[in-house]
Amino acid sequence: MSGSFSKTTRPFFKRNGYKRTAGPSLFPDSVIIMKKLFILLVCLLPVLAQAQMETSVAGFIPLSGSGRIVYNFNPGWRFHRGDIKGAEAVRFDDTSWQVVSVPHTVELMPAEASGCRNYQGVAWYRKHFVIPQDMKGKEVSLHFEGAMGKQVIYLNGKRVQEHLGGYLPFTVQLTEQGVQPGDSCLLAVMTDNSDDKNFPPGKRQYTLDFAYHGGIYRDVWMIGKSSVAITDALEADKVAGGGVFVHFDNISGKKAEVYVDTEVHNSGKRTRTVAVETVLVDAGDVPVKRVSQQVKLQAGESKTVRQRFAVRNPKLWSPDSPYLYRIQSRVKAGHEVLDGGVTRVGIRKAEFKGKDGFWLNGKPFGQLVGANRHQDFAYVGNALPNSQQWRDAKRLRDAGCTIIRVAHYPQDPAFMDACDEMGLFVIVATPGWQYWNKNPEFAKLVHRNTREMIRRDRNHPSVLMWEPILNETPYPRDFALEALRITWEEFPYPGRPVAAADVHSKGVAENYDVVYGWPGDDEKADRPEQCIFTREFGENVDDWYAHNNNNRASRSWGNARCWCRHCHYQRVMMKCTALQGSLSVGRNGILLTISGGIIPIRISGAFMMRSVSLNTLIMLFAASLPRH
Repeated sequence: MSGSFSKTTRPFFKRNGYKRTAGPSLFPDSVIIMKKLFILLVCLLPVLAQAQMETSVAGFIPLSGSGRIVYNFNPGWRFHRGDIKGAEAVRFDDTSWQVVSVPHTVELMPAEASGCRNYQGVAWYRKHFVIPQDMKGKEVSLHFEGAMGKQVIYLNGKRVQEHLGGYLPFTVQLTEQGVQPGDSCLLAVMTDNSDDKNFPPGKRQYTLDFAYHGGIYRDVWMIGKSSVAITDALEADKVAGGGVFVHFDNISGKKAEVYVDTEVHNSGKRTRTVAVETVLVDAGDVPVKRVSQQVKLQAGESKTVRQRFAVRNPKLWSPDSPYLYRIQSRVKAGHEVLDGGVTRVGIRKAEFKGKDGFWLNGKPFGQLVGANRHQDFAYVGNALPNSQQWRDAKRLRDAGCTIIRVAHYPQDPAFMDACDEMGLFVIVATPGWQYWNKNPEFAKLVHRNTREMIRRDRNHPSVLMWEPILNETPYPRDFALEALRITWEEFPYPGRPVAAADVHSKGVAENYDVVYGWPGDDEKADRPEQCIFTREFGENVDDWYAHNNNNRASRSWGNARCWCRHCHYQRVMMKCTALQGSLSVGRNGILLTISGGIIPIRISGAFMMRSVSLNTLIMLFAASLPRH
């Protein structure tokens, strides 16, 4: 069976099918017409979503006429849950396997999937495909945005690659394996989301408060690049290098300095001289600055071209005005464009000034109010399409959030793109939660994840902080200091995202840029000089162990009032908001009753699936008030 491709420079959305039953209608014509109109509207929603969002592919938004070819590799996989001997072989009979598209989850789950309920083990994916003819002369690769746990990749029956970890991308080089345009190929991917203490997060799922949903749960792309092309930041594996790296300095409302570092590699057999052209365009695609620089590359050589220019009267990015410029990168041989792509950037200056708080673009910003976000959703687990990632970001922003802490791992590139568009700051966390392995290899893998997440996300204006340590984990001091050093090393420029960690952990209070603290830490005699950020507050979750925590509430208790019992939560709530009230949940959303009136807060869908505490709602309400 030959797999199908969808050549695209826009995001790919899977559409739902609708089926009408046969037989006479029991409804009047007007009702039938309304139903048809409703179905038409639902069918159009993915198209409308596609019109207002862009999806990056391996860090680039595709650029028309760039010479780089991108195919959507999501459709046409064969899937089997469980292990089967010989499933990697070309002649293995997979005709009885289920046909699926990715993003894909190995098992449909109800809303509450924590506590070891989800399937854990091996799952196989196989795809039969032909290398397109227009890939002639290109370096062809497959880019996986994420697959859970351990992965072993086979091409035409040959084991070609292994990958550890479920939250960061990896690439399979097809051309290096001798594959040519027109060749029929078989790709087999073994995924395994079983417990494994040897790589992060490492914690047993039985004691985990989220799930490692299995499968190839993010997008897969086929990419064709010329022999002289811009490298991929993760594949290049260079400190603060590879790909395109954009950073800024001396930012004000009158002027900003822009620095663009572009690494180009020559995989050919002869010396090439090319020009690296960088064009900054505004939100209306009007060129603002254009620079070009020639570079000579020997066969097999890579070089970084460093370009600098100034922008007068820049439009600064902020949550209230998330203005995005676009950097068009092209590698040219004469008038021929060999490779290229678009990097969206926001010009902004973020500063944490200790007791003076957080400043943005030279002005006090006020409190950052937000939420933690896990990437799972009811039934589909982690396998959310790009449109759903975008919707989650929009709902969080509409609810009043200005910052999101991704809990507790890097999340889908589409979610990061959406946060850039919506004006949501992001704290990006390395994978880990309440688990430490004393084997030195475990710490090395954590640090590798941190480097890769910085290289993947360093150009996003939404990224405000890195969380390079393991959440709620008693790690040693030398680990904390090495994690901090990596953030400096991978982003060694002014305006870098700061590093944040728990103030009570070893090595943090004396060294980190921003510290996580609990309510009351700012009142202690030995309070830290840095800004204190409360990473979790009054959390209410819907999982298996909620019954044993008096600051949490289980959905099984029903839609009754949920009051947080910890005295310090109540005390801080009263101190910070001076509000008293109650919470009631109805069909139209949530009503927060406060002395002096009732405030309707409409929260549904993705946000409603995760229960919301009264404290959270009060904070969101407070965030909607004018800043002083």
